[in-house]
Parts: sequence; structure tokens; C-alpha cells
Amino acid sequence: MRAERLLRLLLQLQTRGRCTVADLAAALDVSHRTVQRDLDALSLAGVPVYATRGRGGGWSLLPDYRSRLTGLTPSEVMSVFVGATAHVLADLGLDASSDQAVLKLIATLPDASRRDAEYARQRLLIDHAGWDDRRETPRWLDLCREAVWQERNLSITYDIASTHADEPFTISPLGLVAKNRTWYLIAARTDGRLRTYRLSRLTSATLTPDTFTRPPGFDLATHWSQSQQAFRATRPSYPVVLQVREEALRRFHPTAPPLPTTNGWWILHTDLENPTEATAAVLSQAGAAIALSPPALTTAVANAAQSLKNLHQSANL
Repeated sequence: MRAERLLRLLLQLQTRGRCTVADLAAALDVSHRTVQRDLDALSLAGVPVYATRGRGGGWSLLPDYRSRLTGLTPSEVMSVFVGATAHVLADLGLDASSDQAVLKLIATLPDASRRDAEYARQRLLIDHAGWDDRRETPRWLDLCREAVWQERNLSITYDIASTHADEPFTISPLGLVAKNRTWYLIAARTDGRLRTYRLSRLTSATLTPDTFTRPPGFDLATHWSQSQQAFRATRPSYPVVLQVREEALRRFHPTAPPLPTTNGWWILHTDLENPTEATAAVLSQAGAAIALSPPALTTAVANAAQSLKNLHQSANL
């Protein structure tokens, strides 16, 4: 997030010329202190920013300085210009800005790289959305983004596993993550522990005037990757062996390569988390899946199928 803000600050100075700290704070929607801190960071990174004191003063770039996107390889160009996630940008209200930004970025590229970018954009599209058009539209997304950008605490109430929590508590929001069509907020509790909150489960959120300092060395992508690994390691496991029709193979996630048998059937090893989920998964295939192992699952599926048969027979009486 800060890297994006530094780039916006640099482009403000490059396009508008001399700016006061107040001008930059208003343009970036951050505090004066944050702007001053970011200007110092640009200077330490070798960007020639300098201050002019007195009336009409402000911050400027050296007159001949221009940031250019030169030296990009064809693969780097492709990764930048075909990787946009349209529904995420739409949630953030940035879809139109993204289109304009792409055009501006292409215009700054050298001729060879510009051709690579246009070639890639016309031949490769990455659509991260599923076929199901429904998605969560979190009520508190804009407020959470504001808190993350301004490094201000939030007071929230949160619905945990359908148990409504009425008591608000304070968190320090560090970053937002969009996974498929679901938004998550990574935040630090008052005891310093990091937690992940699904935005659709926030029942209230209030931006407080209190600011916070981000944990030293915190990296959002690294934390998210480690959190996912920890989550997978603690998920319940229920390994099963099924016999499935070929058309049903794609509905399961195999833990080993499926083995063909006869008449279009395959032996499939997979993990369905718990007996209830496994029983429902087999029954949902309407005869295209048979539970082979463990024996308890075979019995559970047979009993459930008999119960369904009895229910439907009685309904037709």
C-alpha cells in the first residue's frame, strides 16, 4: 500500500510541479506527517526531491527528472498489462481509473515495450471471476480501505460463526486481501497478535482518530501466504476413496492421480474434511459416485440414500 502511495506522490510532483505538503496531503488523502515521511523516503531512495522555503515555496523534483518505465522485458510487460482483476477494481471503485492508468503507462513505454504491451493485451485476458456472478459486496470496504491507507485504528463488532458479538473491540488494519470474490482484512489486535477478518462478517465499523505504527518488517503478501498455509494445516481431514464416473471427476480435488477402471469409472482418492461433507458430496453426484472407503462412509451414504428414497415414496402417496 505504501509503495502505491509513494508512486502517486512522485507522479503528483512530476505532473503538477511544486506542491506544498498541504496540497499533497489533500491530493493523497493522508496526513501532513505521512506526506513528510514519504518525501523523506523518496529522497533516501535517490529521487531528487527538494524543498523551497518561504512564500510560494513547496516541494519539487529537479527540473530534468522524469520517471520512465524503461528496461522492461517482454515478460515483465505482459505481467503488468494482463494481470488486472476487474471485479476487485470494481469493488474498490477503481475500474475506470485502471483503464486510464493502463493507457498512460503504455504511453510512457519505449516503442518496443509498447508493442509488447499492446500485443499482450489483445491476446491474453486473465479473468479471476468464477461462472457464478454472485459476490460479496462488503458494506465496510471503503471505510476499511481508508483506515488502511491512513494507518488509523478501527472499532468493530464481528460475527463469529453465526454468534453475534455485540462488544466492539479495536484493531489496527494493516491490509486488505481479495480472494476470488471475498474480501478479508488483516489487522493487529491490541495485544499485537495478527488476525484475519472476513469483511462480510463485520456488523459495525467506526474509524477512530487514533493512528498506529505498522509492525516492523510486516509484508502483506508474505503474511497472507503463511496464514493460508497455517489454515490448510489445521483444516479437518477425512481421506476417502470413491469410484466416480468420468464426467464427475472434475467435481472433486484428487489427492493422487485417478485410476481408470472399466465402463467409464475411475478410482479417486480425495479429502472431504468430515463424514457429513463426504456423505453430501457423494449423494450430490446422483449415482455418478460410489463410496468405497472408509466403510463408515459407505454405510452413511447407503443409509442416507435409503432415507431419501423413503421420504420421496411417502411424498407420492
